Amino acid sequence: MISLEQVISARPNFHASETEVQRSFKYTESLLPEAYARKLAASEVTCYGIEEGVLRFLAETVSDDSKTLETGAGCSTLVFAIRRAKHTTITPSDTEIRRIKEYAADNGIDLNTVRFVLEPSERYLPRYDEVGLDLVLLDGKHAFPWPMIDWFFTADRLKRGGWMLLDDAQMRSVAILVDFMSADPAWELVHNFSGKTLGFRKVRDNVLDVAWHMQPWTVKQPIAKYPGLHQRIWRRLGRLLRRS
Repeated sequence: MISLEQVISARPNFHASETEVQRSFKYTESLLPEAYARKLAASEVTCYGIEEGVLRFLAETVSDDSKTLETGAGCSTLVFAIRRAKHTTITPSDTEIRRIKEYAADNGIDLNTVRFVLEPSERYLPRYDEVGLDLVLLDGKHAFPWPMIDWFFTADRLKRGGWMLLDDAQMRSVAILVDFMSADPAWELVHNFSGKTLGFRKVRDNVLDVAWHMQPWTVKQPIAKYPGLHQRIWRRLGRLLRRS
């Protein structure tokens, strides 16, 4: 059986170069420089696994008593399996799942505690009914608004004291979520892995039982595109109070 250290260092290739759409596409659809766009459109096999520090954190944090979930699949899935967590991994790519299962079989990794969900997260998570999760890793689709969708449907599945890990925090679609969680009293930013992956600890039982005026990020953050918007909101609230 391959060891945890070998999995972390091996970085096996499980992913197509483009993982977020299952259809073939022309490189001209991408807004990236042509060389990068052509590589993505060619769908070469590669490894988009999260960095070593995150894999080690997962290995140290979860155990056979843990209930965990990730959007996306890869080296992290193998770590969850080795640590015997009761784990759910969600990916719309059957080739990712096949490659992970083949690698596990070839290297003596037992996947019996892992449930693979072959479905887009936005379709599956609304009917996902597990509660009391110890750790959620969001590393699925990064196009807007998928990070927020995945967060919304998992935030209150996570128990108080549990971990929410956001990968690719440098991307704008994820950075918006990072900005919100960093300001929200329901979360505590504890780990920063090279600015790419952030680990938040949940410090409330529920985070969705709030109104907009209970969220510091919503009330206090200025919106540069709409100068004076917050002042207009407060004036409107003032008029409402005077009428009551």
